[in-house]
Amino acid sequence: MIKFDNTFTTLPSFLFEQVSPTPLTKPKLIHVSSHQNDIGLGLSSIDLLNWLNGNEAIPGEQRISTRYAGHQFGVWAGQLGDGRAISLGEILNHGERFEIQTKGSGLTPFSRMGDGKAVIRSSVREYLCSEAMFGLNIPTSRVLALITGEDPVYRESVERSALVARVFPTNLRFGHFEMCYHFNKKDELKSLSEYLRKYFFNDMSLEEMLEEIVARSAKLMAKWQDVGFCHGVMNTDNMSVLGLTIDYGPFGFLEDTNLSHICNHSDHQGRYAYNQQPSVGMWNLERFLVCFIELVSKDFLQRTLSSYPVIFEKEYTSLCRKKLGLMKEEADDFKLFISALKMLDQLSIDYTFFWRELSNFRQGDRESLNGIWNYYGNRQELIDWLGDYSSRLTLESISSEDRSIQMKKNNPKYILRNYIAQEIIDDVEKGSSEKLQNWLEVLYRPFDEHRNFESYSKPTPSELKNFVVSCSS
Repeated sequence: MIKFDNTFTTLPSFLFEQVSPTPLTKPKLIHVSSHQNDIGLGLSSIDLLNWLNGNEAIPGEQRISTRYAGHQFGVWAGQLGDGRAISLGEILNHGERFEIQTKGSGLTPFSRMGDGKAVIRSSVREYLCSEAMFGLNIPTSRVLALITGEDPVYRESVERSALVARVFPTNLRFGHFEMCYHFNKKDELKSLSEYLRKYFFNDMSLEEMLEEIVARSAKLMAKWQDVGFCHGVMNTDNMSVLGLTIDYGPFGFLEDTNLSHICNHSDHQGRYAYNQQPSVGMWNLERFLVCFIELVSKDFLQRTLSSYPVIFEKEYTSLCRKKLGLMKEEADDFKLFISALKMLDQLSIDYTFFWRELSNFRQGDRESLNGIWNYYGNRQELIDWLGDYSSRLTLESISSEDRSIQMKKNNPKYILRNYIAQEIIDDVEKGSSEKLQNWLEVLYRPFDEHRNFESYSKPTPSELKNFVVSCSS
């Protein structure tokens, strides 16, 4: 028997609505994540399918969608909310809290002009990327199961329905607090703040909690930049107060390095380009912190926000040194890394491929970088940068072999390229889970060699580059 501990429904009713799911027609359980073992559900496959699809209820569960607001593409969008997601309940297992939410469960009071449905394409992408980010050691929501159906769903074309069950400690976003503040719900804002402190921040003071949220957000942005991850829709309603990566839509990882890369073709102004993500993170935090203007002092909020770039730079610099394989700290290390980024951008060199190949570099041994030379030739800009890098390495006492081992722990060999995701989507649409299962094993251990997948560690073939991904993805 599952024991639910549904704390969100103890909050004011303004923050959520009771809902009924719309089950998928002819549902098929495509995959169940190994994450189920952490949750301790103990359900058979058929019981899990029926529960997640909304065909059967479990005593003690909840079926709610939450009300939040937000700024979308920098513009106040008013009330938003869980437009196609339903929270089925919170489970405590060995002291950890797991909120289970299904996405694609049908209309809710917050669907606005949407249909409340999800398609196989978007559901597979979210399923894969959640687990890929976990494998990269980046804070993220997780997934529980993927279900497909036979219902027609109208996007750019007619697609088939799907549902992804995702898991996080809480669904709370910046937008929940914006909803309370901008609609003058002072009591609800206070209740929500107290709730967040009690259940997710160890009863620390409100000030300490806000400082921690800023710190987690800054470190998350640094980790995104480190692996070349582009979220695509960094609206305030897509920002977790726990510093998790959530709401995977038109995401993408840098392939040919383009520092101003835009992974969402709906982002016409490039607001959420790769090189804009850190500053957008700070902008979003400002929108979040202003919600507490009547609960803490303005000076405190300004100081807390101003800590963001300091924390980000410290975290990012530390990650950059690890990518470069540098053990000692030298003043110009960050400049060396930035010059590498500019060189990669200028030459359009594959981001992940370059850093992994650099892990093999041995001073004075040109053949140690044959992987790069074979793809990109003897580019003078690359040769010049390697000269600077070689000079910096003379200050290190670690051997080339030990440096290589350390670098390969920090430079993944595999990332979820869009063409790989599309191969898996095509396979799932045929009713198969084989490619999904195989790739999850790679994505859980992206720093390992995986010799059978070697070709996927190379730069994306030219004919498979530049997949167009939209917000419906």
